[in-house]
Amino acid sequence: MSALTVSVVVPAYNEAEAIGQVVADLHAELLKRGVASEIIVVDDGSTDKTAEAVSPAHGRVIKHPTNGGYGRALLTGIEAAKHEWVLMIDADGSYPPSEILKLLDYAPAFDLVIGAREGAHFWGTPTKAFLRWVYLRLASFVVGARVPDANSGLRLVRKSLVDQRALVRCLGYSFTTTMTLSFLMQGRFVKYLPIEFRARTGGHSKVKPFRDILRTLQLMTQVMIIYNPLKLFVTLTILLALKSALLAALAVVWGVPILLLCASVAGACAFFSFTAGCVLDSMRMHGQWRP
Repeated sequence: MSALTVSVVVPAYNEAEAIGQVVADLHAELLKRGVASEIIVVDDGSTDKTAEAVSPAHGRVIKHPTNGGYGRALLTGIEAAKHEWVLMIDADGSYPPSEILKLLDYAPAFDLVIGAREGAHFWGTPTKAFLRWVYLRLASFVVGARVPDANSGLRLVRKSLVDQRALVRCLGYSFTTTMTLSFLMQGRFVKYLPIEFRARTGGHSKVKPFRDILRTLQLMTQVMIIYNPLKLFVTLTILLALKSALLAALAVVWGVPILLLCASVAGACAFFSFTAGCVLDSMRMHGQWRP
């Protein structure tokens, strides 16, 4: 493992309270392990003293002139990384730096190693836990495999695959989700490792639930359209067919002829949806489908 070299990328936006200690702890853990490494902090247009809180002895800082988003900060750090293996970790202190050693053990066997969060701080309130459960079920449906944590901020990845991983790229909060789903849909080797997850150290979360949920759903749809359009359109076909059957049944029971027309329209939409899915999937398999 001593031959492993790694670039650590820490995206930070107004994290002056936590970033200094996080980077110092990362530096100490990597030194203890004897890993040849560098630490890159990307200050994403912070308005506090985030950049000044990082000791030059522990890592270097790249500053964005304005806030470009979580994904944009990660891409900046990945582009600047000099090593093939890139470790990503959030700046808020919620991921104990000691957990990074677990991930390093699985390189280079896997293309992406994800620290799968567990515990009360991950699931949160009952409402948050329900929304997270729905989100993970959707992610699992998209890729056709169990996904215990799609958007963990602690992950180890091959830089060359991030550069080449093609079509879906998000500059915001959902960057990690799209990376996870894209790697799985491409058949890359992905490993999930249970890790400790803590409450953040100072500051406040930058996540905006309503906005970020909508963007995540949009990106999940994009992933399906690009990598498995037939699954998306078959799902739509089933829903439209069920609607058509329900309307037809109601038309008979209630004796309302207009409902038969509505049922016919829904049935026609189901047919065209299935046909579109078959065409797009055929184009995908023959390398002709690149949105």
